[in-house]
Amino acid sequence: MFQRIHVAGAAALLLGTALSGIAVAGDGGGIDAIRLSSGGLAEISRKAVPTADGTIQIEVPFDQVDDILKSLVLNGNAGTIDRVSLAGPRPLEETFKGLPFTPETLASAPALLASMQGTVVSVTSGGKTVTGKVLGVETRDSEKTAERALLTVLGKDDRIDTLKLGDDAALTVEDPEMRQKLADAVAATGRAKNDGARVVNVHIAGTGGQEVRLNYVIAAPIWKTAYRVVVGKDAKARLQAWAILENASGVDWKGVKIALSSADPVTLKQRLHQLYWKERSEVVVNTASDNVAAPDTGNLLNRVRTRAASDKKAMMAPAMETVAEQAAVAPAPADYGGGTGEAETGATATESDTSATFDLPGSYDLTNGDTLSVPIADASVEAQMVSVYTAGSKLRHPIAAIKISNSTGASMTGGILTVYDANAGYIGDAELAGLPKGDTRMASFATDRKVTVTEDRKPTQKIVDIKVVDGAIRTTEKLLETTTYTISGALDGERTIVIEHPVREGWSFVSQAENGRTATHHRLQTNVEAGGEASITAVDELLLSNSYTLADAEPDVLLGWSSSASDKGVAEKLAQLAEARRKQVDAHRELEKSSEDIQRLAGEQERIRENIGAVPENSDLKTKYLKILEESETSIARAVEKREAAQKVTDLIDEQVRETIRQF
Repeated sequence: MFQRIHVAGAAALLLGTALSGIAVAGDGGGIDAIRLSSGGLAEISRKAVPTADGTIQIEVPFDQVDDILKSLVLNGNAGTIDRVSLAGPRPLEETFKGLPFTPETLASAPALLASMQGTVVSVTSGGKTVTGKVLGVETRDSEKTAERALLTVLGKDDRIDTLKLGDDAALTVEDPEMRQKLADAVAATGRAKNDGARVVNVHIAGTGGQEVRLNYVIAAPIWKTAYRVVVGKDAKARLQAWAILENASGVDWKGVKIALSSADPVTLKQRLHQLYWKERSEVVVNTASDNVAAPDTGNLLNRVRTRAASDKKAMMAPAMETVAEQAAVAPAPADYGGGTGEAETGATATESDTSATFDLPGSYDLTNGDTLSVPIADASVEAQMVSVYTAGSKLRHPIAAIKISNSTGASMTGGILTVYDANAGYIGDAELAGLPKGDTRMASFATDRKVTVTEDRKPTQKIVDIKVVDGAIRTTEKLLETTTYTISGALDGERTIVIEHPVREGWSFVSQAENGRTATHHRLQTNVEAGGEASITAVDELLLSNSYTLADAEPDVLLGWSSSASDKGVAEKLAQLAEARRKQVDAHRELEKSSEDIQRLAGEQERIRENIGAVPENSDLKTKYLKILEESETSIARAVEKREAAQKVTDLIDEQVRETIRQF
């Protein structure tokens, strides 16, 4: 609805700001090297020459400012970073804190005039011009006309003038101070509309004007690895590893050297240039398929087998070799993968304690936001096709897998694996966990429905040792669980079967077919001929020690211990104690029965006494009840005598039991 706002110098100020931003972009030098890590970080390297006052200006995306403040370093011996300065996180809010208007009022002349009460202005509308101090703006509305704003000013000679503000209204701020504030506000608003970057001023001392290198670490997309393996004959396969990475640095790469690191460092972030907010941990919804086999974590026995060999190799070759020097690439099993399999990828790998680094050859141009995929390994490795069955699986069929030995000379990161057969072509996908140099992994890629595995578990329990000490018996019990895996092989070919039997904490394990172990499973391996059948037996054993008080042991339990005791003397004493405990149990049962009889007779007598009190004196019924009462007294007396006799027998047998226990 409204119109033109004439502010001297505002346009020039905005233009100057834009030009300075363009100039700054070149001062800090371009990115010439980058190192991407599996931890989701990128180490950026820039070359630049400081200005005469030792300043380097680099323009970076706003979301990288926190990481730059956290990690910026000077790479080299010359100079030190004196300080780093840049605009604050909310410059627009800070600019408007001292101004009478808000960013919203700049879009409306009436709103702007209303916010500048007391400011001298000149306003023209409808061919009329008024000049004076703004008193206010009133909005009028009627049924016949559209909404109109009425400006009121205090002009010369303290005269009050009004002006209807139309579509042609033009405003000039006559107050120099307010005009400058308005120009600053317009400039700040313009910058805020494109506030996606910050100019970082790095002040460096002691360089003497020489070129320096700035390094800093920022968040970056995790670089991925995709593997292709072509399975051939003679236990060989061609393994290719391809790295996939993205340029999300905010600038285009021109002639940039790239290095890829498999390091998984501890990575932290802090809003050093932001307000702090309490973050909550996110609970990720699990959408994984239950049919996908867990990635293999490796054979722990490889560590033991290779330790001596590694020590010997370290003495013979102390210097670290690269992949190109260590791995001679064998011919590919077939044409899958291209070439003959002898072509070098050009990527040079170096191994450290916690990671492998792949330095890609040459330099690369990559537009910001684009993706690059390059090979980092191509080698012939030892491989074996196996069928893996995990104990307790819902499926009776094992999972076909390829067992790969990493002889490339460098550790490989985890990634997705596409499996090809040299003759049949594509046969499945798998997940390959991180594969250290010299280690092996199994990657499962398909269900082997031609093979069936059944399980049969038989638990047994046996006492293997008995000792009696201080009236207590200590038993050692052996728990055995024998599991038999019966394998029905494929009709059309031989199979190597790997059974994954669970590791049970505290239990010992024995199997003639054991061929390695992971953190969670024993691996049992056997070969099954075409159309044949084989079985694997696994035995888990656990020794349990228990202690019992002999005086409380049941007779049947004592007899069981007697038959299991290897010491004949102990066995005989346990049998004697079992007989004594049997008599003791019978005696206590008889004593308890006598006590119950007395209680029953006493209850009946109490009922008789109540009946006697309820009938008339000298009646025949009362005479009858008195006779019954006399008989009850006689019965109670006999029951008491019987209980006393039972008590004597019980006391005697209790002493016999105690004496028998003392004889152990």
